[in-house]
Amino acid sequence: MLNTTLISTRASSQSGGAHEILAAAGVQMLDFPLQHIGPPGDLPRFHAALAALPQTDLAIPVSPTAVAAVFAALRQPWPARCAIGVVGEGSLRAVRRALTAQPDDAPWPRLIAPGAAPPGHGFAQPAPRGGQENLGRPCVSLRGDEPGGEGDSEALWNALQLAFAPGPVASFPWAGRHALIFRGGPGRDLLQRKLEAAGAKVKVIEAYSRLAPEYNAQTAALLQSALGSGGWWLFSSTEAVHNLQRLLEPAGLDAAVLHPQRALAIHPRIASALSEAGFGRVELTRAPLEEVLSTLHRLAAAPSLTDS
Repeated sequence: MLNTTLISTRASSQSGGAHEILAAAGVQMLDFPLQHIGPPGDLPRFHAALAALPQTDLAIPVSPTAVAAVFAALRQPWPARCAIGVVGEGSLRAVRRALTAQPDDAPWPRLIAPGAAPPGHGFAQPAPRGGQENLGRPCVSLRGDEPGGEGDSEALWNALQLAFAPGPVASFPWAGRHALIFRGGPGRDLLQRKLEAAGAKVKVIEAYSRLAPEYNAQTAALLQSALGSGGWWLFSSTEAVHNLQRLLEPAGLDAAVLHPQRALAIHPRIASALSEAGFGRVELTRAPLEEVLSTLHRLAAAPSLTDS
């Protein structure tokens, strides 16, 4: 049994049943959301993009939060014509959960993610609910972590080229195709550039907004509890790191208070931001909860490193 605290910095709506699972492993979970999820800034544009999905060839929700926002706003089942591209196993799981929750007679679209199917099997098929094969709707198996960086986006681009046959114009193999990229605010635009350079018509749509926490008495109390817990912070975005830094000044603290702190990051980019912010110990993990627990067990088994 572990005997530690995990400080979750994700939006409270994303925690799910993590408390019970962690408690069973001896981990106390402290919720300290360092970013909140809000509606998109341009709701009419968001809804117009959703209405255009039946005429769209490819939609890419770039994170589990984007997946949740898109499916929550859908008025009809996802159109089978529109393939879904995902980066990150969390996003793939979120899409599969959302599709499974649709009516039983709603056909699945193609799910396309970085990685390769087992040799000789081509694209792996998603598991349909009715026990019948979902022929012609391939799902490439996933590898990699989230949120996606440019390397992950490059991998998805490679998977997309395998999943879509090139058009008649060799220099513009995506000519005539329409793609939508759903995300929250600014982000990396490698996929947009690749698709547009290949001739696709691409729209980037804000599906949700990311809001920093307001500094108030409740936030101050959570900050003090987290700093004094002696546990591991868990970060899944660089925005959360920056929002924590912004809370230090109104709390009368400086960056030195972070030096004794330990953090887990689900991506090297986040790990770099944590080190630059002043965290004294930063370790990489993966996003699934079982992977986080595995990392905590590994760290607990190395007391000479954990206590350094």
